[in-house]
Amino acid sequence: MAISFPVRLGRQISNLREKRGLSQTLLADMAQIGRAHLSQIENGAVAPRIDTIHALAQALEITLEELLRGL
Repeated sequence: MAISFPVRLGRQISNLREKRGLSQTLLADMAQIGRAHLSQIENGAVAPRIDTIHALAQALEITLEELLRGL
């Protein structure tokens, strides 16, 4: 069974966050979203809007293209 896009994106964000040593709270604050919302995104429970994905990419100091590459 194929893994859905929201799950793959959530894993990507979680991996990048952890590589940078950021907590969910800190990344959520940097992206100006709620920590619970970030948790839902990382778990693939919700599909974030494009502006939220862009804010997360900026907070992770990468381009939107880099965040979405390979998904």
